[in-house]
Amino acid sequence: RLRAALGAVGIAALVAATLVPTMARSASNYVVGAKTFTEQYVLAALIAQRLNADGLSATTRAGLGSSVIFDALKAGDIDVYVDYSGTLWANQFHHTDIRPREELLADLKAILAKQDITLLGELGFANAYALIMPKQRAEALGIHTIADLAALAPSMSIAGDYEFFSRPEWAGIKQAYGLSFRTQRQMQPDFMYAAIASGDVDVIAGYTSDGLIAKYDLVVLGDPKHAIPPYDAVMLLAPKRKDDAKLRAALQPLLGRIDIAAMREANLRAAGNDGSSSPDAVARWLWEKIGTK
Repeated sequence: RLRAALGAVGIAALVAATLVPTMARSASNYVVGAKTFTEQYVLAALIAQRLNADGLSATTRAGLGSSVIFDALKAGDIDVYVDYSGTLWANQFHHTDIRPREELLADLKAILAKQDITLLGELGFANAYALIMPKQRAEALGIHTIADLAALAPSMSIAGDYEFFSRPEWAGIKQAYGLSFRTQRQMQPDFMYAAIASGDVDVIAGYTSDGLIAKYDLVVLGDPKHAIPPYDAVMLLAPKRKDDAKLRAALQPLLGRIDIAAMREANLRAAGNDGSSSPDAVARWLWEKIGTK
């Protein structure tokens, strides 16, 4: 899935973070992995900070693709990272069926365990595709779910990123709800959000943890038929760390603590271009927000 890039400050931090040597390292040194988008940089920084706070040595290795980062974890080149249940289910293990959330998580945990990879737990939010509208307009039209949208969709326009309309999620949504829009447009994610905010389009296919949802007062439409796969953020541990009690203890305070509102605000903060928008700064802010729950 396409994601917005970091600002200038974040890029500098990312470049520094990726320069982690792959040579043999002490078992007391932990490497935290991150994929290639803002949310991942923030979460990796947060994990590293929590390890440091517990007296453990931690660095980050960021900018890794989905398959690369999973293979790096399996090989022990990184020790921990955050992935998404739907991504693992479909992309890593090539399942095409959509399972209920709890069932998928249980099956995924079992599949990973066969490879000695530990699914430690969920962080508390999901980052999935979703159909999104301006909150005031949706309320005025009585649209709360995709099912509500279906009757009005033929008179509306929808925008998505450059891959959404060719993805199975879109095919599943159309089939489940009988959706048909007047026009269908492809845009860069940033332009897509600006377009919905200005009224240039009526609906967008966005991401549930995007900070721009809060910025533009948008609402995620419900999916009562569960046509969109679950994408819970989950913490994974490398095979060599499955019995690491110190690592587990340091990470435990993060599990189930980051709700969707907190992650959206963190992502919005990370989209800036000053010192307060670096992954480290945003991670510190996020911990202050969730650490007192």
